[in-house]
Amino acid sequence: MRLLFRLVQLLDGYENTQPNADGVLPTLMAEAGFGQVREIDLIPTATGSISLYRAVRR
Repeated sequence: MRLLFRLVQLLDGYENTQPNADGVLPTLMAEAGFGQVREIDLIPTATGSISLYRAVRR
């Protein structure tokens, strides 16, 4: 999976894809004013995992 994700990064650009791979989305959601941010599901795909999040708008 990691190798395929690296190919996606080559196509879409490292700067566009690495923050997501580093898991910054929950932090960004909290900084944008959402509370109770949590991952509710993790879906494996051929190029990496897709995380589904749930949050409460403050």
